[in-house]
Amino acid sequence: MSRNRLSRQTMRALGPVVIPLVTRVAIPIALESLRKKKFAADDYVGESEDTLKENLKKTRASVDDLKDEAVSRGRRLVGEARKEGMDFADILLRKGVQIANEWASSLGEPQVKRRRFRLGPVVALLALVGTGLVLVSRR
Repeated sequence: MSRNRLSRQTMRALGPVVIPLVTRVAIPIALESLRKKKFAADDYVGESEDTLKENLKKTRASVDDLKDEAVSRGRRLVGEARKEGMDFADILLRKGVQIANEWASSLGEPQVKRRRFRLGPVVALLALVGTGLVLVSRR
């Protein structure tokens, strides 16, 4: 498998397992076999089995930690996005109100009809009062 096909996450997950395997198992086996001119892999596998189990547990724990960190980071980003969104909506609201006020002031004041004094009902009232006075004064 070429290195270009491994993702960064895969390499991070395999690192705690592969590096101790190479440094504590493969290199000592190679050195011992070169020294003794024989291949004695079984001796090293038994010694490094506990170390490999520990590293697998650490890898699982680090994945859980990464998951918790990703969740907290996501919550923080959502909170920041919400805050920025509210700020943006507030700015849009202010600009909209400002533009509406400018447009309303450019229209000017509406013309108000001048109220006239209504003379007709006053004349009718005076005629009625006058008729009543004439009738009362005749008696």
